[in-house]
Amino acid sequence: MFSRTASRITIASATALIAGGALAVPAVAATGPVGPKQYFFGQVFGISSSTTLNVIEVECAGPATTGHPAAGQFVAVQQVFPPVSSTIGYTGNFGDEIGADLIWSRGTITVVTHIASLTSYGVNAPIPTSITVPCSGSGVMKFTPSPDPDNSGVTSSVKVTFESPGV
Repeated sequence: MFSRTASRITIASATALIAGGALAVPAVAATGPVGPKQYFFGQVFGISSSTTLNVIEVECAGPATTGHPAAGQFVAVQQVFPPVSSTIGYTGNFGDEIGADLIWSRGTITVVTHIASLTSYGVNAPIPTSITVPCSGSGVMKFTPSPDPDNSGVTSSVKVTFESPGV
C-alpha cells in the first residue's frame, strides 16, 4: 500500500514539475504584425540551415575574397511572449517595424548592409543575392526595432558565419 501511494505521489510530482517547466519556456507566435511593446528574436536561414544554424552561403569564384549570397536564404523575426531571456529583442514603446542589417568588417572598415524591413512575424525576407559579402569569416545580423524615438527598444543580434562551397 505504501509503495503504491509513494508511486502515485512520485508520478504526480514529476507531472507537476514537467508542467511547471513548460510554463517557464517562452511561447512563440507563428505570425502577426509587429507592434509596440513586443518581444522578438531574429533568425537567419541559410541554404543548409537545417544542419548548420546562421550560416550564409556565399558564391565565390577562384581566389576571390568576396562574393554574393547564394539564392534561397532569408531572414525573419519571431514574436516571443514572457518570460524572456536577455538575448531577446524588444520593440519598445513605438516600434512597428524591425530592420535587419548585416554587419561585417573588411580590415578596419565596418560594412553595414540593410537586408530587409520586417513588419510581420514569421514572414521570410530574402537575403539579396546582389550584395557583396566575405567568402569566409563572421559577422552579425542585427534586428533593430523602429521607430524608437525614446530608445526603449532592444536590438536582437544573431552571429552569422560566411561560407563558400567553392565554384
